[in-house]
Amino acid sequence: MSQSPNATEALTTSTFTKYPTNYQPNLFTESRHEFTELEKKIVVLVVNQIGHMALKGEIKPGWNVKFTIPFTELTRQRYDQISAAADSLQSKRLAYRNDKTEKFDFITPFPRVKSEIVDGKKVIELTMFADVVPHFAELGQRYTKYDIDIMLSLSSVYAQRFYEIVSMFHNRGQHQFRYMVDRLREMLNYPESHSYNDFKKNALVVAQRELYDKAGIIIDWLPTKKEGKRILELQFSIKTQRQIAMESVEQDRQFINAMPINEAIQAVWKLMANYKLMDWQKDLIVSDFTILETFFRVDSELTNGLRPKVKNRTAYLVKSLGIEKQPTPVPAPPIKQVPIFPFQPTDGVSAPLPKSPLSSKPSAGRSAKPQSIGEIFGEMKPGKK
Repeated sequence: MSQSPNATEALTTSTFTKYPTNYQPNLFTESRHEFTELEKKIVVLVVNQIGHMALKGEIKPGWNVKFTIPFTELTRQRYDQISAAADSLQSKRLAYRNDKTEKFDFITPFPRVKSEIVDGKKVIELTMFADVVPHFAELGQRYTKYDIDIMLSLSSVYAQRFYEIVSMFHNRGQHQFRYMVDRLREMLNYPESHSYNDFKKNALVVAQRELYDKAGIIIDWLPTKKEGKRILELQFSIKTQRQIAMESVEQDRQFINAMPINEAIQAVWKLMANYKLMDWQKDLIVSDFTILETFFRVDSELTNGLRPKVKNRTAYLVKSLGIEKQPTPVPAPPIKQVPIFPFQPTDGVSAPLPKSPLSSKPSAGRSAKPQSIGEIFGEMKPGKK
C-alpha cells in the first residue's frame, strides 16, 4: 500500500500508557486477521493506543501515526521472539470482504516496523499510514470494547479473536448470535483444507475452554443450518459466570419468598451453621424479618460465587446485616415469678416460660461444609428424614 499523498507528516504518540479497556470498530472485529498470537498482542496494544486517541479526538485526517510499544509489555525474557514477530507482522494483512456487494479491501496495517531505544528501554516502533488509520480509529455508534488484560492473557489466537467477537455482541446486550461456518472460519483465519470437526476441536473448543478459564465467559453453540450432514451455520450463546451466579441468586430469592415463615426459620438455622456467629446474633437474625430477608440474599450471593473477593464470610455477612457494631447484650438477672392463678405451683418453683417459635434452635452441630439454600430446601421436603 502506498502512502497517502496528503500524509506529509506523522503523528507520534507520546510515552506509552496502557489503558485498561480497548475500543475498536466492529468492522475491524469482523475482518479476517492473519496474525499469530504474539503478532496479535502487538496489534492489541496498538488498538489500545489508537482507540483512546480516537475517543479524545486526537486523530488528524491525512496524517500517518507512529506507535511505540515497550518490549516488556510483550515478554520479559524472549526478546528474539519479538524480533521474529515484528519481522512477520510487517507483511500481514487485514481482509475486508462483502460477498453481497462483491467488494473487498486487503490492507497491510504496518508497512514499517522497527526497534528503537527510548529512555533506555527497547521498544517497537510501528508506522501506520493515514489511509489505514480509519480502519482502526473510526468507532462510530457501534464498536467493540474489551478488557485488555484478559486479551493479553489469552495464549491462543482463536481465543483472542473469539474474545473480540463475543465482546462485540455482549456489550450491546446480545447473548445469542449466528455465523455461517465459512464466514467464521474466514474471520478466524482457519485453514480451508481442515474439516469441520477439526475446526470445532482446534478453534471452537480451544476458545471455549480458554475464555471460561481466563475471562469467566461460558460459550455454547448448536447447528442451525445443515446441508445433508454438512453444518452450514452455528448459533452461539454466551453467558458470564457472574450472570449465572445472579440467576441462581434470583432463583433462591423466589424460592424463599414462596416459603412459609416457619420453614424459612428452620432453613436459616441450618444456614447459620456455615458462619461463626454469636448466639445473640443468631437470635437477632431470626427475630427480625428485614434482617432475615437480607441474610438469605447475602448467603445466596456468597454461596453462588457472586462475591468471590470476600475472604471472611462471617465478617462480610455481619456487616451486610448491619449488626457488626451492636454490643453483645448483657443477660438480664433472673426474675422470680409470683404465682397468679390458684392452680400454679406454690412450692416456690416457677412455671417454665413458653419458648418463642423464632428462637427454637434445631439440635444440629456445625456442618462439615457450607450448604446452599437449595440443599437445605431439599432436606426439608416431605418424606425426607
